[in-house]
Amino acid sequence: MLKILLCDDDPFFLSLESGQLRSIIQGDSLDAAVVCAASSAGEALTYLKNCPDVDLAFLDLDFGHGKPGGIDLAPILRQHAPALRIVFATNHQEMAMNVLKSGVQPYGFLEKGSDLSQLTAGLRRYVRMALRSLPDLTAKVDTIRLSISPAETVELRISDILYLEAEKNISHGISYHTINGSHITVCGTLDGESIRLGDRFVRVHRSYLAAKNQILALRGGWLVLSDQKEIPCSLRMRSEVKKWLDQK
Repeated sequence: MLKILLCDDDPFFLSLESGQLRSIIQGDSLDAAVVCAASSAGEALTYLKNCPDVDLAFLDLDFGHGKPGGIDLAPILRQHAPALRIVFATNHQEMAMNVLKSGVQPYGFLEKGSDLSQLTAGLRRYVRMALRSLPDLTAKVDTIRLSISPAETVELRISDILYLEAEKNISHGISYHTINGSHITVCGTLDGESIRLGDRFVRVHRSYLAAKNQILALRGGWLVLSDQKEIPCSLRMRSEVKKWLDQK
């Protein structure tokens, strides 16, 4: 289940946001729940200290003059929930650039505004994106053993893999890229690794193999993954990937 945390010091917007999310979850029969609706940074932090398994947060970007903002709070929240996806909610779109400059790595931005339909659409979009990026807990095999040298092997959770990339400068070199930002390079081919990993992965380019549940969107010739990284998608694969995304 996708666990959602809200944090906003505006009681009216917090109530509206919470109500809309619960209506979306119930109306769309989504496997998600709002587990915390905090009116302050302290409340959100206290909850995460006790319950760090939150997946998605909608965080106010501006808590008022003289108070720490969402940019300041995000790294602290991630100390307790490292994989937390944070969507910043704001009335001031120009502040989004400050977020990007800060290196916080937002999951996205939500415009508060006065347009209820636009707010609802934004909430629904990010909840569905986050649900698609959750690990497939029904998988029978969730680890793969990688040989990084003749004398050393590592075991990697398949649900932690974002994508595989064929290394241009290493003969038969394949790099496994993971959700925590690390990568492991082994000797092999994408065709061979595709067979090992099974149908949870799709060959999206001659040099890339992507985990299906980590693909959020197709933008032009690029796939957006759950960490917001973009990898190329070949022309012949775009219609197939788009069809698969539309069915999610």
